[in-house]
Amino acid sequence: MCARKRKKTPVFFVLVSLLTGFVYTSGRAEVLNASELVTVDSIYYLAQAEFEKYAMAVYQDIDDTALSYQAFQQGLTGYLNLVKRNELPKQDLITIVDFSKPSSDERMFIIDLCKSKIIYRTIVAHGVNSGGLYARNFFNEENSHQSSLGFYVTTTTYSGKYDLALRIEGMESTNSHASTRGVVIHAAKYATYEFLEQNGCTLGRSYGCPALPYDNFEQVVEWIKGGTCLYIYYPSKSYVRHSKYLNRTNYLEDFIPSDMALINN
Repeated sequence: MCARKRKKTPVFFVLVSLLTGFVYTSGRAEVLNASELVTVDSIYYLAQAEFEKYAMAVYQDIDDTALSYQAFQQGLTGYLNLVKRNELPKQDLITIVDFSKPSSDERMFIIDLCKSKIIYRTIVAHGVNSGGLYARNFFNEENSHQSSLGFYVTTTTYSGKYDLALRIEGMESTNSHASTRGVVIHAAKYATYEFLEQNGCTLGRSYGCPALPYDNFEQVVEWIKGGTCLYIYYPSKSYVRHSKYLNRTNYLEDFIPSDMALINN
């Protein structure tokens, strides 16, 4: 995996839970006392700081402010948690769709994490009931015709109504019905630059699918199919509060400074 070019923590594989006061060391669950919890708490915040420095360094290497740092930082957090849970077969790319931007803007970014580089960006449609120029409303239920936020993993392709299409698996409560709703990545005439020019710079809308232009669509699918991370972002406090991939701390295990040590019994 290219996203973490750093030393891993020696000796311990650490899982921290400050609420229960447990730490897992060498496969054993041990109860920590109050002073030891302070130590774990301090290491947790050091690891968080190390991650933030790392995320900012990668973002600066990407050097493209069209992609917001908040969208990238959240996407990277969820991506790393997907990796830690062995839920991401292909780990070189992450795709971020930023629905805080208007549909007239390029707001889908395919990022090569090995090279810290955006390899492709494009316009992308949102659901017809999510909003007009801007997506404001998001839902996970069938026939809602709204887009759904959160982390997805791409799967297989098929040929259907829109010819080539790419299935995506919703990984959270906010997008878990993607498959049953038929939410896929496909190309559409209403999701083209020509459509923007002919319709006053407002992109057409889908029934919830992130629809893309036909130009370069086959290449996009080839890049991201087969198990890459897709993150559909919007600055929603409610989503951030409930997202299992933004609230897990597994990803911090690899950001504990190598010279730090936990309680060694």
